[in-house]
Amino acid sequence: MAEPDDAVPPSAVSGTERPVRVLICDDHEVTRHGLRAVLRRIPGLSVVAEAASVGEALPLAATARPDVTLMGIDGQGAALPGVVREMTGTGTRVLLLGESGAVSDLLEVLRAGARGYVHAAVSSQRLIECVRAVARGETVLDADVTGELLHRLDDVVRSEDGEPRGHGPLTARQQGVAELVAQGLTNAEIADRLQLSRATVKGHITVALRRLGLRDRTQLAIHVHRNPQFGDGRGVFPAGC
Repeated sequence: MAEPDDAVPPSAVSGTERPVRVLICDDHEVTRHGLRAVLRRIPGLSVVAEAASVGEALPLAATARPDVTLMGIDGQGAALPGVVREMTGTGTRVLLLGESGAVSDLLEVLRAGARGYVHAAVSSQRLIECVRAVARGETVLDADVTGELLHRLDDVVRSEDGEPRGHGPLTARQQGVAELVAQGLTNAEIADRLQLSRATVKGHITVALRRLGLRDRTQLAIHVHRNPQFGDGRGVFPAGC
């Protein structure tokens, strides 16, 4: 574990603006060193401490007072929401770093206070952008987890309003995506047509299947063709239109 490092390179400070202070928490030493190497060379960012575990990170967060804690999630499992609550309780904003599907309940982790979740294979530039965004108070999610979040949010809404699966109306966007599925478009083609990520398109399809009580894309296409309330997809406009 590294001790808090308050030394900030002259190039890290622009005018009188304080650099974003980052604590790195990951049980892989090579990962920690790699993250430090990336972040320390960026003006406006300062790695103030490193920790190999949450147990080490908590007292460091209290003394080093990082704006953002970049936390690897390998091995956390079901304990992750509690870990996030502990870290955010120190005043730091938590940005999670892990593989796709590594979080069993993304919504619960966000409710616990996590401000972002990015893939472990993220590019250096994307990582830097995410750290800065979280420091500004924004929430960041990689595209490959937004579909999972849409899926989970739909389940939560349905459990809270008591409406059973298979009997809910589709939103305009979900209906539009369903119409394009019925035309035979792939997720990539739908994403390009609607200016959405593939993960978001996948999420809309998953929710549509659940709301309509269908099993797969084939059944969805048949359902669209058999129901006059659906159009032919021509009225589906790009996001923001």
